[in-house]
Amino acid sequence: MTRTLILLPAALFLALALSSCGGAGVPTSSLLSATSSKDAGPQDLSAEERMMLDATNAMRTQNQKCDGAVFKATTPLTWNGYLARSARAHTADMANQNYFDHVAPDGGTLATRDNAAGYTGWTTLGENIVAGDDVSGFVQRWMESPSHCKTLMDPKFRELGIGYVLKAGTTYRTYATQEFGTR
Repeated sequence: MTRTLILLPAALFLALALSSCGGAGVPTSSLLSATSSKDAGPQDLSAEERMMLDATNAMRTQNQKCDGAVFKATTPLTWNGYLARSARAHTADMANQNYFDHVAPDGGTLATRDNAAGYTGWTTLGENIVAGDDVSGFVQRWMESPSHCKTLMDPKFRELGIGYVLKAGTTYRTYATQEFGTR
């Protein structure tokens, strides 16, 4: 069994996280579906999480260019509650401890968080994080960052969980995490 772990450099994305970006239209329909043979966990989504799921899947329905490489349109991601549990916990941790990174101050990583949240038996994981300004532009900003775009468009990913936190008094105010997985 091959396991791939994609971690994105926080310093590179920090500059993007704080910059303004153009927003893409957000589809109103949801592309939620149950994972066929695996337990997908709780299926609850906040309005912000649903908006990011829909926008992510809308991007995946079209060919995209990520750092000059063309990514063909691919399948929509299905919601996974375990990945969402992990994404929500990491997002809340970043907001509560006022940091922005893929690795938590206690050393927690994408793999340890996803396993602890109940997303087991995975073969591939990926993560996108973003912080600052309005949530409606988060997916577009990921698309404008080469490494984040590649993760978002990677056809090997099948499931997605998202966490979103708005917390006044922190450096970035808004934080979001996308956890991608394949089992």
